[in-house]
Amino acid sequence: MVHYPFPIPDGSPFPILNIPFGIFHTVDNSDPRPGTAVGDHVLDLRILIQNGLPVDESVNEALASSTLNDFATLAVDVRNSLRKSIQEALRDESSIVYREDAGIIAADQVTMHVPMKIGGFTDFMCSLEHVQTMGRMAGYNEVPQNFFDLPAAYNGRASSVIASGQNVTRPHGIIPGPNGATYAPSQKFDFELEMGVFISNPIKYGETTPASRARDHVFGFVLLNDWSARDIQFYEMAPLGPFNGKATATSISPWIVTVEALEEAGALLTTEDLGLRGGKNTAIPFLRCQDDVAVRVSTSLSRNGVTEDLLGKSDLKHLHWSPFQMVAHHSSSGCGLDTGDLLGTGTLSSSTDQIKDFGSDHDAIRRSGCLAELVLGGTRPFTLSDGSELVWLEDGDTVTMEGWAGAGDRVIGFGKVSAKILPANEFP
Repeated sequence: MVHYPFPIPDGSPFPILNIPFGIFHTVDNSDPRPGTAVGDHVLDLRILIQNGLPVDESVNEALASSTLNDFATLAVDVRNSLRKSIQEALRDESSIVYREDAGIIAADQVTMHVPMKIGGFTDFMCSLEHVQTMGRMAGYNEVPQNFFDLPAAYNGRASSVIASGQNVTRPHGIIPGPNGATYAPSQKFDFELEMGVFISNPIKYGETTPASRARDHVFGFVLLNDWSARDIQFYEMAPLGPFNGKATATSISPWIVTVEALEEAGALLTTEDLGLRGGKNTAIPFLRCQDDVAVRVSTSLSRNGVTEDLLGKSDLKHLHWSPFQMVAHHSSSGCGLDTGDLLGTGTLSSSTDQIKDFGSDHDAIRRSGCLAELVLGGTRPFTLSDGSELVWLEDGDTVTMEGWAGAGDRVIGFGKVSAKILPANEFP
């Protein structure tokens, strides 16, 4: 355990190498304000700066906001200078963070907020394993050609993006039945393990950005749970696409891990020629990009608060298309992207070969990023550690996702995104 002005536990997702950014408030100060997570503590950035933390004046002005949007629009070197200033202060016993009024708060004493004002949310579908498995259950023998030519996506609901810890109520929807369609609570409620990409510098309406330059428009990453009501979703998708089945909630982890932190951790990769059909090996110049990101992710489920079972693991680098290609394709129509826009990577599921990255002792069945894949649409129940069977999410279930990047002494994390399922509301 490293000590600094307070102990930083070994294995913490927030060592001083990380310095993520988020928005929080406390019981004695309800004003949402910017902070960073270090170990089991939150540093109030406004207090640090007021006490003399050396920063550019533009940083001070940007952090006066109750969201991180203004901060995200600053130049990369200016944003990153704040991380460096905090890291240097933590290493210097004479710095302001060692004072009693340094604005250091125990993490369990803060309430976290969605860190950005989100104008648009788009969710992609870029895992070949996910597309193959879901396609077979839908009766498709082959993956459509367009999956290999472009990163597929749909526009979701920014209004239902919520922070980790906020409970999710089982949704109602129009569901088919033996006596016709009815308005009823979903009986096939599911999660989807994803990463979220926050946009920093906007892409102006009418302009496009190729994948090779998309990194310039990415602020950072969060964990993302795309809650999915499968019975509602599958009924409404013919012939148009996802709508209310995906609209109930999208939970995200509250701390944005910056691209610069991921690079320092060694999590930014140069794509290799894996012999892929399209995707990261695309022949389309606009979508070509050598940048990729590796983040190890996992999903666990707690039923009745008694047991916690690992359901699946995957890695962001296992996607067929990279996050930077997603940004480029989103911009390709000239629609523009605004600061704070959120892009979901789509479900993170690994193939039997890819899951070998987690070692030979990892149960290969635990490689799916959603229940629909894990239980094959309900036809193959998954046995939990208490002997009960898991098919779809039940009221009272808590789903928790984690993410880690880097290796050795450069490991950083994203914390967790977690939510409990509440019973459906009653309607007259």
